[in-house]
Amino acid sequence: MINELERLLSNSYAEHDHLCFSSIVVTKDGKTFGGVTVKNQIFRDAIYAEQAAIARAVAAGYKYGDIEKIYIMVGSNNINDLKYINKDVIIEFMEPDAAVWLYDRNRNHRVMKVGNLLFNIY
Repeated sequence: MINELERLLSNSYAEHDHLCFSSIVVTKDGKTFGGVTVKNQIFRDAIYAEQAAIARAVAAGYKYGDIEKIYIMVGSNNINDLKYINKDVIIEFMEPDAAVWLYDRNRNHRVMKVGNLLFNIY
């Protein structure tokens, strides 16, 4: 999964702050959907990697509770940059006990539950 996150990360786009992310969701039936950060000059119009991956799963017919886990990689060497993830979209489509795998560019990682995202992310 890490190799795929790194491959996806190379497709992300953030010309102005260069803070890129990649994400992969895994559904309970084993399907995977990837997404990357896409930022333009208007930061409020940014597409978050996890938002893109979840949207692809939803477009394929998956609903709340169908996603088993999510992997997110930040394109920096600082795992604390993961504080910028879109927690709201993850919480809206994943059950509280679902796993969230967080990686930095050096492959350092943390694992947490969706239910802990609001209270325990940097």
